[in-house]
Amino acid sequence: AMVADRPSGRVLGRDRPLPRYGLDARDAGRLLRAQRAMGRLLFAAGAEEVLTGVPRFPRARTPAQLEALLDRVSVRDLHVSAFHPTGTVAAGGDPQRAPADPEGWLRGVHGVLIADGSVLPSCPEVNPQLSIMAAALAVARRAPARTG
Repeated sequence: AMVADRPSGRVLGRDRPLPRYGLDARDAGRLLRAQRAMGRLLFAAGAEEVLTGVPRFPRARTPAQLEALLDRVSVRDLHVSAFHPTGTVAAGGDPQRAPADPEGWLRGVHGVLIADGSVLPSCPEVNPQLSIMAAALAVARRAPARTG
């Protein structure tokens, strides 16, 4: 799950900077609710096991087990990270490697146009904002020609 957190934190020190970050209480609650919702969704979809993101309780094998373990943890127990999600529905010419065609249309599904960071082939290893904007603009400009 992704939670857009409130800005917080600061950088301490001048010669040897030390970044400090503290997750806002509101965002901590949202993150735990998201963990719970994802687990419920996965079990409802037929999962036999759910990875929890909690190192001391890494797996839940039933919805009840998931609920019980999430009732016992705080956000400090979660293993969290931040990233730019890109490349999940990459566009490209090879249908074996790219779920979307070069113009951003999802293969095998009529009318689905991919115009966000997922259309990139992978993570560009730098802030992808300009790459995403350029890809979205290119996809959007070509879409009317194909849809009429």
